[in-house]
Amino acid sequence: MIERIGLKWAGIAIAVLFWPLEAALHAFVFGKGAFAGNLFPADADELWMRSLISAAFIAFGLIGQRRLADLREFQQRIQIKRSRLQQIIDSAYDAYVAIDGQGHIIGWNRSAEKMFGWPVGEVMGRPLTGILIPERYRKAHSKGIRRYMDTGIGPKLYRPVQMEALHRDGSEFGIEMVITPLKHDGSQEFFAFIRKR
Repeated sequence: MIERIGLKWAGIAIAVLFWPLEAALHAFVFGKGAFAGNLFPADADELWMRSLISAAFIAFGLIGQRRLADLREFQQRIQIKRSRLQQIIDSAYDAYVAIDGQGHIIGWNRSAEKMFGWPVGEVMGRPLTGILIPERYRKAHSKGIRRYMDTGIGPKLYRPVQMEALHRDGSEFGIEMVITPLKHDGSQEFFAFIRKR
């Protein structure tokens, strides 16, 4: 509901409702005079206090609304940059493949689709080993990921590596790739740009 009416209007509404609520508390709970007399009391200190509290509610509403608008704008800018980055990755000549710390595919571009024969919808979330790593290299690949996760050491990272890869049709072909580890939101990821030899 706050999202719909906005924090600014919520602050104004609370500021306006504070006066009759305060008057009702004085009149019916504390038994200090009639409701109408408590709504606009003759006591200058009481009027000043209520005005100050109402102004604080309005100010918090206005500031909160501004911060929400800034946050939405920031999120939109991030989304635009993320979409732009995805377009760049999708249009890259090299195949782009990314995996999480468990070895499951989390990134795959159009060049990877062409190179390995798998559409993105069929590979996302699946283990990399079953998609493009020939069976004779799978244990070594899994061991390498575990070693990096345990020690932070990966001898095949940050430099060109040549190996054989598996096409969807079962055929093998030579590739060259550079694997880069990346920490994201506290979790480990790896990405590689791959080209045929």
